[in-house]
Amino acid sequence: MRKIIFLILIISTIIIAQQRDSSIIFVSDTQAPMWIETLRLPEHDNKKATKLIYHAIEQESTAVAVFHLGDITSIGMMDSYWKPFDEFRKHLRVPLYSIIGNHEYFFFKKPALEQFHNRFPSATTTWYSVVTHSVAIIALNSNFSQLSDEEILEQDRWYREQLSKFENDSTIHSIIVLSHHSPYTNSTIVDPSADVQEHFIAPFFELRKSGVYLSGHAHAYEHFQKNGKEFLVIGGGGGLLQPLLIGSEQRFPDLFNKDLSIRFFHYVECIIRQDSLLFLVKKLNDDFSGFEVADTIAVEFF
Repeated sequence: MRKIIFLILIISTIIIAQQRDSSIIFVSDTQAPMWIETLRLPEHDNKKATKLIYHAIEQESTAVAVFHLGDITSIGMMDSYWKPFDEFRKHLRVPLYSIIGNHEYFFFKKPALEQFHNRFPSATTTWYSVVTHSVAIIALNSNFSQLSDEEILEQDRWYREQLSKFENDSTIHSIIVLSHHSPYTNSTIVDPSADVQEHFIAPFFELRKSGVYLSGHAHAYEHFQKNGKEFLVIGGGGGLLQPLLIGSEQRFPDLFNKDLSIRFFHYVECIIRQDSLLFLVKKLNDDFSGFEVADTIAVEFF
């Protein structure tokens, strides 16, 4: 009798585990501060913040994939600067993907890209798409100054083809688009990218399934909404926190907080539910004691 009860408990545990919603993790801008940057912006124990974020992501039990939105490290060509990320990568139990930030190109393009491709050998181009659990993720290269005219045209064509393919695929319920540079931000340090707006956002607005656009580069958390689409800036992975324009000085109305200039370190968990995506912005507490949910965004499937 005890064996039967024990067997039932095991089976019940397995069924419950299988029914738990899967999640996708997003993080960006985990680069350690460069000395010259600290002349303009204060440090907040940034390396420790990144280490805690990496550890928290490693512990996410329902994660099926992790996406890094670029600026993994501060100097892309230097192998030693990749060590914190390499340690994180070694302990991660799920697939890890990344797009290229501007720091991945530092300081010389060829050796910097070699370091990137050593860690992501399957990335034959610097843009790609991944499908997981009925969600299509399109990852783009927004470093337009590093791309040739031919590469820009090729990426634009490929991007539109991918959007159309996923829009017409009945097995895909939602499309998430990623780029390093943000189309919209109130950062006082970096500008919103006009190139991203021109090349990526216009096609993004045309479809029903393309509901969420994630970006980094601005070291803050911001939430904007345009044409019924959600735009999240999630550049709080450990780089120097950047002050934002607030109140009436904002370029774009921030749905999260219009009066808070300095935000927080964070990463994002996207829970894939039966009829929607639920984005949880997981904030590192100011005293580094743990994480709490700072914002939630629900996006229904079409």
